[in-house]
Amino acid sequence: MEELGTSLDHLIKLTFFVKGPFPSGGVLSSPNFRQDVRRVLCSALPKALHYNNPPPSELMGIAALAHPDLVVEIVAVAALPD
Repeated sequence: MEELGTSLDHLIKLTFFVKGPFPSGGVLSSPNFRQDVRRVLCSALPKALHYNNPPPSELMGIAALAHPDLVVEIVAVAALPD
């Protein structure tokens, strides 16, 4: 990100992709969904992901990721500062 002129301080959106199965039909029922992922990110990156004003985020349930051993993928979008 720094090579592109931005940093985690300029995050504007996070997308969490969680691989199934979804036993009860929803992404929150997946054994791969971890409520603590966002809390861990917030504690590791407090300036970028503080609880008072975090960037918008979305959670998507999917059938598979690029590698069969992966269960969660996080995509971060950052802005270029003025």
